[in-house]
Formats: sequence, C-alpha cells, structure tokens
Amino acid sequence: MSSINKFSIQKSFAISAGAGSGKTYTLSRRYINALLGFDYFREDYSTQSSYFIKTKAAFVSQIVTITYTEAAALEMKSRIFGLIEKIITFNELDSEDGDYNSIKEANDNIDRNEKEFVSNILNKALIDISKAKISTIHSFCLDIIKSNADIARIDSKLDIIDDEIKNKELDSIIFNVFESNTGEIENITNYLPLYFFSNLIKKYVFDLGFRNSFKSFDSGNSINDFKKIIEKLFPLPELYDVYDDIKEDTIRENWFNQYIDNFKRFDAKKWSDVDIAKAPTLGEKKYPILNDIKNKLDNKYLQYYSEIDQVKEDLFFDVIKLIKSILAEIKNDYDLKLIELGKIDFDIIITKTSQIIDKCSTDYKYIMVDEFQDTNEVQFSIIKRAMNRDTNLFVVGDSKQSIYSFQGAQLEVFNKAVQDKSLFQSIEDMSNNYRSDGVVLNSVNKIFREILQGAEDYEATAQDLHVGKSERENRGSFKFLISSDSEESEIDRISYFIYDIVHYRNSDYTHISNLINENKQAIAILFDSSSKMVELKKSLKKLGIDSKVSATEDFYQTKEINDIFNVLKAIHIYSKKKEYLSKKDRYYIVGALRSNILRFKDREIKEFIESKTIPPVLEEYINLYKTSTLSTLVKYIVEDSNLYSVYAHFDDISQRVSNINKFLNICMDFEESETGSFSDFLNSIESAIYFSNSKEDEEFYISDGAKSIEICTIHSTKGLAYPLVLLGNSEKGLTTQVTSESLKYNNYAINNENRELVGFKIGDYNPLSHRILKQVDVLKHLAEKKRLLYVALTRAQHDVVISGSLKIKKDESIAAIKNSYLEMITEGLNIYLMDLYEQDPNVCIHLSSDERNLVNRVLPEYIAYNLKTLSFTSRDIISATSDSTQTSEISAALLGEKTHKIIEKYWKKFNENKDSIFKREAIFKQEDRDKIITSMNKFYESFVYSKLNSGAEHRFELEFNQDNKRGFIDLIYYDETGNGWVIIDFKTGKPTPEKIEKYNKQLDFYLDVLESNNLNVLDRKLLWL
Repeated sequence: MSSINKFSIQKSFAISAGAGSGKTYTLSRRYINALLGFDYFREDYSTQSSYFIKTKAAFVSQIVTITYTEAAALEMKSRIFGLIEKIITFNELDSEDGDYNSIKEANDNIDRNEKEFVSNILNKALIDISKAKISTIHSFCLDIIKSNADIARIDSKLDIIDDEIKNKELDSIIFNVFESNTGEIENITNYLPLYFFSNLIKKYVFDLGFRNSFKSFDSGNSINDFKKIIEKLFPLPELYDVYDDIKEDTIRENWFNQYIDNFKRFDAKKWSDVDIAKAPTLGEKKYPILNDIKNKLDNKYLQYYSEIDQVKEDLFFDVIKLIKSILAEIKNDYDLKLIELGKIDFDIIITKTSQIIDKCSTDYKYIMVDEFQDTNEVQFSIIKRAMNRDTNLFVVGDSKQSIYSFQGAQLEVFNKAVQDKSLFQSIEDMSNNYRSDGVVLNSVNKIFREILQGAEDYEATAQDLHVGKSERENRGSFKFLISSDSEESEIDRISYFIYDIVHYRNSDYTHISNLINENKQAIAILFDSSSKMVELKKSLKKLGIDSKVSATEDFYQTKEINDIFNVLKAIHIYSKKKEYLSKKDRYYIVGALRSNILRFKDREIKEFIESKTIPPVLEEYINLYKTSTLSTLVKYIVEDSNLYSVYAHFDDISQRVSNINKFLNICMDFEESETGSFSDFLNSIESAIYFSNSKEDEEFYISDGAKSIEICTIHSTKGLAYPLVLLGNSEKGLTTQVTSESLKYNNYAINNENRELVGFKIGDYNPLSHRILKQVDVLKHLAEKKRLLYVALTRAQHDVVISGSLKIKKDESIAAIKNSYLEMITEGLNIYLMDLYEQDPNVCIHLSSDERNLVNRVLPEYIAYNLKTLSFTSRDIISATSDSTQTSEISAALLGEKTHKIIEKYWKKFNENKDSIFKREAIFKQEDRDKIITSMNKFYESFVYSKLNSGAEHRFELEFNQDNKRGFIDLIYYDETGNGWVIIDFKTGKPTPEKIEKYNKQLDFYLDVLESNNLNVLDRKLLWL
C-alpha cells in the first residue's frame, strides 16, 4: 500500500480502515476538501500540497456520501456540518474543542485570499444544507428516481409501503398463486416442503441481485463446473505416501486404486463396497497413512463424490423451472399490487434505479461510500454508473467488520473493487487505532494473522493495528476466565468475576471498579447469540448486581404469543376428553384461563378445575377446532376475544399486533407445509417457548442504575467501545448454527463469476448443487464468525476477558472445541488448552469470590400478588367491512395512531384527497373522520407545518434503539437558523399537567437518544392535535 494524504481529493482511492482508526474523522475532512476543491485538510502540511484550484470546488448537491443506516447518515451530516460551522466561526471556538487543533493547523497553512475563499464556500454550504446528499443507498436511489420520474415512468410522489402491509399483501398473493397453480405446487412439494419455501420467495421478491442471478441458474450450469467446485472444496489427498504403506501388497494396492478411481470418476463407494469380494482389512498401526485416508474419504468425502444420477439431476432442474415460474408469477402480482396501492418498496427503488441510471445525466463531482464492506453487487453497480467522466470516487471500509451478510452485504464486492485499478488509483491503509491499549491490539494482531489466511474472495484480509498513542503501548490486558466440569457453571464464574470487580477484590481491574463505583460505562459481556444473556442477568441479580440486557425481546417469549399458545394447548387437552388431568395439563389450562384471551378470575379458575367443567367460551373454541383449519381457529380466537383491545393503552401496541399477525403467518406456513398434525404444531411452539433460557417477557427490563454493566450480542456493539470486554460462551461450536434446512441457496464463484446456487434433495439423491451448498454454507458462516470475533475483540479499550468452559476426557485430554472462538483465539496466541484447564496464572484469572464468601449481598425481593381480572364490554368479532365494535379505549388509541400516520404520509395532500385517504386507511365512521379533520386543521395552523412547508429537512418516524428501548420519534426537522434539530412529539386529546409532565420526560429521553448519536438538538416540543 502507498501512503498519501487520506483527506486528499486529488485522485480516486480506497481506504482499508482498521477498527478504531477514525473513519468518520477522515471522511468528514475529505468532504470539506471536496466542497472547497483543494486539500484544505492534510495529514502532513510540510510535505503535502494543497493543490488550490477553485474550479474543483463543489456544491453540496454535487457531493454524494453514502452510508449504511439512516442513523449513521444523520450522524455523518451532523459531524460534517458541525465541522463546517466550527471552521467558519473558528475565532470563537474553544481551544479545548476536539477539532480546534486540526482547523488551526489548516488555517495556518493558507493565505488571506484562500481563507476568504474558504469562508465564502462554507457559508454557502451551510445555507444549502437541505440539498446535501448524505444518505443511505436507498435514499440516494429514491432521489434519482424522483429527479428522473419521466425516465423512470413512475409517480415521483409514491410512498414506501409499510412492512406490515407489504407482508400482508405478499402472503395473500402467495396464497392466490398457490391456489391457481395446484398442479405445479403439488409437483414441487414432492421434493420440497412449502414450509421452507417462504424465505426463498421473500429473497426472490425483495432482492434484485438474487433474482437476476437465480434466473440464470439452470441445467446450462455445467456438470463439469460443479465437479471442479467439489474438487476444490474437498481436494482428494496426495497419494504418493500411500504406496509406501502398501508396498509389495498387491491386494491392497489394487483395491486402493479402484477405491480412489471411483472417487475421481464421481462414483465413490465405501472401502468395504468397492467390490463384491471381501475388503482387505486396514489398521492404524500397520497402515497409518492409508487408514487415515480411508477414514476421511469414507466418513466425510463419500457424500460429495458419490454417483451422479443424470436423470435425477435433470429432474432437479425441472423442479427448479417450476419454482422459477411460481416465483416469477408471485413477483409480477406483487409489483401489480404495489401499483394498485400507489406504493413502492426498497427493491423497486433499487430495481428502477438500476434500469434508468444509464439514461440519467448526473453532475456529481465526488462520490464517497462509508462502510463499503456492507455494500452488495447491485448497489455498487448503481454507484459506478452514477459517475460521470470527472467524478472522483472514494470508498472506506474494513473487510474484517463485514458482519451483515444476512442483510445482503457481499464482502466479495469490497475485495474485488479495491483491487480494480480502473476505479481506484490506490488502496490506502489506516491502521493506527485510537481506541484500544497496546496489549489488546498485540493479541488481536496475533490472532487474526493466524486465522485470516484464506484466499477466497469471501474471506477478510489480516491487517495489523498499531497503537495510536505511544503511552498506551504496554497498557491493557488479555486474560481467560475458564470454568471446568469440576467447578461451577460458566455463568456463575462470570458472575463471581464481576462481583470481584464491583467489590474491589481484583486489583488488576481497579480502574474498572472505579468506573462502576462512579456509575459509568465499564463492562460489556458479549455473546454470539442471546440464549445465555437472560440467565447471566438473573445470576448477577442474585449477587445484588444490576445489569442491562441490550437485546430485542424473543418473539416466542412475548405475553401475547404465550397466551395464544396456552389457549390452543387447552383446546387440545380438553378435546381428548381425558378422565384425569396431569399437573402439566392443569398448568396449561390455568395459563389459558388466566390469559388475556379468556380473562377468568382466580376464584372462577379454581371452580372450573375442581368441578372438571369447561368454560362455555372454551367449548365454543373446541367445537370450531374440530371443523376449522389452524389459522382460521387462531384468527377467530383473536377477534372473538378482542385481544387487540387488551394492548390498546400499551406504547408498543403496533409491535404486539405485528407479533400476533406473525403467529398467524406461522400457522398458515405450517398448514401449507402439510408436515404434521395439530399436536406436532403445538410441540414445535412449545419447544420454541420452553427450550430457551428466556422464561418471561419482563426479563429484558432495565433498571435505571444499570449503566455500568451491559450484556449484549456482538452484532449490537458494532461501532461502540467499552473499557472491558468479556466474550462469553467462547467454546461453543459455531458450525452447529448453520441451518440444516432441506432448501439451501448461496452464491459462489464459478469460472471467476459469482453465481447463485440453489439446492435441495430429490428423494434420497443429493444433486451436485446441494452437495456444494452444504459446504459453502459452512465455509461462509465460519468466515463471517471470524469477522464477528474481530468486531468483539476490537470493542475493548483496556481489557479483554475470554470466558469459556473446558472438559477433560477419559484419556485426560481436553474435549474438542472445534470451530469455536476459543479455538481461534488459542491457536492464534499459541496457548495450550491444558494450561487454561489447569488455570495457568499467567493467562487465567483467579477468583476471590464464590458462594461461600460473598459480602454485602442483596437478595432480590419477591412480592406475592393476585392476578387482577381484566373486563371488557364487547366480545363481538371485529369485521374489516363494518364500522367498529371495539371499545372506546382502543378506538381512541388507534385513532391517534391513524392521525399520526396520516400526517406522516399525506400532510402535503390531505385536504385534496380526504375521502380516498380515509378509505385507504379504513376509517369509515363520520365521527372518527371529523376528529381527524380537526386534528389535521390544528396541524396546518401550527409552526411545524410552516417549517415543513418551507422545505426544512425532516424525518418522520425516526427509529431508535437505545438503552434496550426501541421505538420511533414522531418527527425531527432541521432548523437552519439555529443549525440544529428540533424534536416534535404529536399528541391527541386534551393536555393536562400530568400528561405534560409525563410526555416531557419522554421528550428528554428522545433528546438523550439524538445527542448520544452526536446530533445537535436545539429544542423538543409537544404538538397537541
């Protein structure tokens, strides 16, 4: 790699930016240089020129900056224009400000005329801030479509469809397509259960890149190409040493030659089945080399090199043709439905842009892409085609932090693009880390030099990180916290370790103890998945230690899903007409009767159980169960019980409604799969609910004081930093997470071109593509897990602790930890597992605390209480075509929600299209319409409408996820006069002092959310409608 000014705009180049190396700092300064047209910011002013040329200056509308999320785009915009304001007002800037020195140095190296030029350009940029193109790829593409609506032949005012509506419409379309193609569907289901078909449908409908690639997947894919891939994935062993093993042993030599020839011809047979004659015996002592090869080929390679059945290969591609036909029909009907609804989705945005971009004229002088490792092939194609002859292209990313393949990111795009000399004149290295101490970085470097050696284009490349400040070179620690089968569990051991720190019992971590004592951020305990997180939270709570769990609630642990399950379980139990109810039966029946669906009092429940009678409403459900499908039964129960009314006053009513709808979809998927009975379905749901460490939805509650210790998934920590990082459950095998579903799809390079492969079995036969995918899935999964480990370890500022559990085998060796984080780490650091098992003090942490010597222990307080019965006035079925039979409570809540939605979607055109909008939003009662019109009139009379109507940049429904609270801020808009954001929270109803106090606290939380994302907030206000 060469070395140039990383802020320079003099050429197109790429940056490989290691963790903590200051990507945002670099990109924001390069943006300033692009505005000015010369290198105002430089890394070395003594050796690097400014290249002052006025004609290279750009307007904000000529600089495109693309990043991964809306939140990141807002933060980037805030950082850039905040920096602009500091440059303009530098004389008033506090010398302690973090940007002061870099601005001063830049100003010291330009003359008076150049300073005046800088001031004029940057002042103009501030005025034009609303025209800045700093956004996600989808927002960038939508802007292209709207600017070229005549070419796109699309209404530039189209709204993006809500996810809930999108999924509902797609489910309906899938059902109709299946109904009209019963013959084709029957043929497909002979080989592929429809239960596994839904993910493929969504991938096809919502992913242009997958769709285009899948269309080309057919029998034209050469069998020889597939064979070459298998030979590459499973190379047959070198054979010259084998013949030393069987020298002058004609029988075994001939047998072996036939055996290996069968593999080479893809007609592999087990050693014992090569011939009808009895196979010659082998033994590890007498034939060590041959015996090892035989075991490897028999046990692992045989399934990949087995006989190729051309008839079944042809049949496989015949089924693929049927699948393509069904998918194309679903996609076509879905697109037509979007047109009918006057909507677009993200896939349409990308597809339309890809279709028209070559016909659009652009005047972009600079395009900059942040988080480039998360880009995919279609998106990068659009970016390249948006360039003109003079466009300067700059990308920055880190291949080692590409962890979003499940969202469509393709690391292969990054790896190929940065080597493309027609795009980039060089690839530059940013490896100075300003986050972590030297001991942490040295350990990280050793580990990833060892494990990132793959040559495949889906593998990341190792890059040593260097300490940004020399005084931190020898600081920090990297230790292990190991539990063995003779000690307490790993969760207990982690808890005692943290207990030691909290109570100053471990002098190595006094600096962390101090942070906890000061209620500051101190420890992040990271897990690869959320299964252990609640268990650890409970364990810490028993020791009197508060912590917060940064995770979303498990769908199967929610109250509404548990209630539906318990009612279905009760129906199933009672339908069997048992003479005796077991304790387990009574548990489910009581759960059903207490649920928010049936809502019986404790006294009534006791009477039903003791008298062995069934409540009439449950009798009604049992009778319906005998004659209805599963989904019909569930839908009726939800509507009959007015279940939505229960959650009308909950802040997360939309989430709960979505959960119930998702459960209905699961029911329909199960019906279509025809894979089992009602009992089988209940067993699968029961397993999802109870074979998890999460037992109740309240477990994810965060106490206000739990700021110091955070329990989270690795994914949720991307971009964050913590004083101490503890990686838990590190010995867990990672390949077990690879799905064993009968349908597989993934991309792989065939003849140097990335192609989409799809695979499933034809009866007992494994087509070649399916054989390939079984291994490709594992290899790509492990490659991403290596990158996830890199993200985990590079979050640490001072200390890393690796927690795991080791067990000893009968032969006194350590049980295998194959393909685990612990294996990767110990191999990289050249540490012996036995040393860890025996608690080597040089690398392992000694605990001072255990169950016997705890001090100041605060036991959790348990409060007994009786469940209060909920009562409702209506049990009528809710009809989509009638007015409303819901309670006034839910009507008020939903009416407010409808008003918010109408403001968001139709604020520009409500008065001209009232009737059609009311119909579209299913608002039929004149009383409800009048209330909404009154609210809208108040909105139009407000200062907020004046701001939006004048063109202020704004975001409706800004999503946030902070302190384990997820939700949406109604509106934020940018006030150019004050150079900051204003938060608006819409409220319906009449203001009272109590309400105002409550809602102001909510606004304070929103303020914290935005300020924690480095956004300058001027004010926050309630708008009563």
